[in-house]
Amino acid sequence: MEKINRLTAITFKVPLDGGHNYKVNECAEQIAQLLDLYFDTSVEDMDRINKLIDEEIVASMRREVRMNELNDINGGSK
Repeated sequence: MEKINRLTAITFKVPLDGGHNYKVNECAEQIAQLLDLYFDTSVEDMDRINKLIDEEIVASMRREVRMNELNDINGGSK
């Protein structure tokens, strides 16, 4: 018997206004909902999701700083 794959469309409302904490909380809530949908779970403790978001933001900022340093070494903007 062949298994039928069913797909669910997912849409997100991404807040463009609001402070950093508001955006982090909204993002974390949407990640939790996505995990629940994918894996039929019930995420209640948001600490690990919040830590992941913070780590990714910091990593992104560090990459940007590093790229800016490399651009400055290579003569800056042309």
